[in-house]
Amino acid sequence: MEKNWFSQDRFGFMMHWGLYSLPAGEWKGQQCEYIGEWLQSRFRIPNAEYSRLAECFNPVLFDADSIVKHARDCGMRYLVLTSKHHEGFAMYRSEVDPYNIYDATPFKRDPILEFAEACYKYDLKLGLYYSQDLDWKDPDGGGYTADHTNVGGMSWTNDWDYPNNDGKEYARCFERKIKPQVKEILTRFGDLCLIWFDTPLTLSVAQSQELCHMVRMYQPNCLVNSRIGNGLGDYSSLGDNQIPAGRKSGGLFETAATLNDTWGYKSFDQNWKSSREMVTLLGRLASRNVNYLLNVGPDPLGRIPAKAWQIMDEVGRWMETCGEAIYGTKPSPFAGDLPSGPVTEGEDSLYFMLSEPARQRELAVNGIKSRVAKAELLGEGEVSFRQTILDGQGRSQVSIVIPESCPDLPVVKITMADGVQVDHQVVQQPEGSLVFPASASILEGNAKLGMGGDIEDWMDEGVCVTWPFTIFEAGWYEVEITCGSAYGQEWIGGHRLRFAAGDAQLEGELVYKRELDPLTKRNYRGAVGSIGRIYIEKPGEYTATLQAIALNPQASNGFLFRSVRLQSRGFELPSS
Repeated sequence: MEKNWFSQDRFGFMMHWGLYSLPAGEWKGQQCEYIGEWLQSRFRIPNAEYSRLAECFNPVLFDADSIVKHARDCGMRYLVLTSKHHEGFAMYRSEVDPYNIYDATPFKRDPILEFAEACYKYDLKLGLYYSQDLDWKDPDGGGYTADHTNVGGMSWTNDWDYPNNDGKEYARCFERKIKPQVKEILTRFGDLCLIWFDTPLTLSVAQSQELCHMVRMYQPNCLVNSRIGNGLGDYSSLGDNQIPAGRKSGGLFETAATLNDTWGYKSFDQNWKSSREMVTLLGRLASRNVNYLLNVGPDPLGRIPAKAWQIMDEVGRWMETCGEAIYGTKPSPFAGDLPSGPVTEGEDSLYFMLSEPARQRELAVNGIKSRVAKAELLGEGEVSFRQTILDGQGRSQVSIVIPESCPDLPVVKITMADGVQVDHQVVQQPEGSLVFPASASILEGNAKLGMGGDIEDWMDEGVCVTWPFTIFEAGWYEVEITCGSAYGQEWIGGHRLRFAAGDAQLEGELVYKRELDPLTKRNYRGAVGSIGRIYIEKPGEYTATLQAIALNPQASNGFLFRSVRLQSRGFELPSS
């Protein structure tokens, strides 16, 4: 198996399935408000009691063949299954520990083996999730170190059965359970495309290296994700449900995201994303060079919830027509997001995924330098276009009329005569906006560009970000600034900022304006604020600069900056 499959396939299916699916998010009449697979920790259920769930776990309606075929028909190219989650229960027949679905339940089958056979039959790649650090069944399971004893009111480690954290030694768990089980999953199920490790809180560098070495030895073409820990891995797993703020480069990236609000099954969680939201997320992630690993938790009988299949079927129909805009594409070549929606790049083409076609009867884009040879609506055929030269730098405006009869969430494909060439700096778009993303900025000072595309550790006034840009219309512009928050925390504004565009300059306090769209707020809340309006006297090429004059002391993580957006507000001359 070639390793370049990862950026070609783009769309995968993850399933969190274990004993936690049986209580379905509820314990002794209390609903678990947190994610379902954390139920044992949330209610601090003793192993002696929790393990009795295995006696009742009999998913007789489980059908790996049907699930894999259905996933393939929905456009997924690879599967990732939980072989062991934090509860310590193996979802395959393990000879290392009888606490597994074959030996401890009346089911007496090996679901992962059945998934492996179905993946081979339907030509899907198989990956396995394995919790290599946390293990609540083992007395020496990880997560007990001083900084990692509590998360969201719950313990990382099992400190209800084994309260003496000082007496725990993860190395014992690593040798007697983790390594032997990792060897099992690497040697029993044929070719694996990836191993998805998780929560590396306790592993030493040597232990992470040893697990990586095992993967290389038994599965030389298998990818390892970054949650192996200690800076190792072949690709980066972003945060849970994290959508990066800008284009990622210099490696392979993936976001695992839930279809509702849980990873493991919860019967009462019906907060499903719509197929429209899923397609938008798929396009947005591809435009940022990130794979989309969609998660659904099977129910206690082994079924994917019917509502989840209904949503994914709709995505599959979109992928049948528009999948070429996702599979094997490169990220958007433009500096920032375009107002029309996500963009990906093909061999000699650009794909524009229109987010609101009912309001977008024309697609107009500035900054394309190539000569356009053809424009088409995927699944519908060619459409007329107009290309107008804007200046002496080779910049042009491409305009395409969108037919009223176009399908929902259409994709416009523009094919170039001489390969894709665009302006890589910030360029004003026809509807008047300019977007300055953190990921495309020149950064000075004691801050860094984080994994999520925000500028992190912006803790003082010595940080400065700049961008070269081109503007075609003089006038007033509102200065909107998007910033994020740390995982699970509320957005905090109140920073005093200075923004300059050429000779024009504005200082103001960041005031809340609106929340970011629902796709971005599941774990990483953010908001759009404004610091006022700025007047730019004439068109031209300039440098934009953003600085903090005074940071809000209540923001313990500083200023998590994502982007500046200038939106045209008219040409009225400023008062003297």
